[in-house]
Amino acid sequence: MVKKVVLPSTVADSLLEIAKLAYPLEMLALLRGEKRGDGVYVKELLFAPLSRHSSSSVYFRLDLMPMDFTIVGLAHSHPSGIPKPSLDDLHSFIGRVMLILIPPFSSYRDIYAFDSDGERLRVVIEA
Repeated sequence: MVKKVVLPSTVADSLLEIAKLAYPLEMLALLRGEKRGDGVYVKELLFAPLSRHSSSSVYFRLDLMPMDFTIVGLAHSHPSGIPKPSLDDLHSFIGRVMLILIPPFSSYRDIYAFDSDGERLRVVIEA
């Protein structure tokens, strides 16, 4: 069972900056990493091919996703500021974890993590 998501500070900083630049549209990134023990360790970000962004959703084509077994989840922003996965988020869940970033995208406290049941996970930032 996954209890935490571990992000290098460089990845967390990149996610916050990308979300800030995309605002007021949503952003979407794939998370590449591995599961170890009770945690998912994210190593780097990938971007979904041909994704379409709006203020309330991001659409991407699953058939264009890379066949990459190191993808451990998705990260996306909620410009609305609601730090919980929507029903659509849960239905399009990929991997083991989902990160949701909320405005103002200025600190690590603006990053939330969830499992595929929508249960909140701990976010750990490593230097």
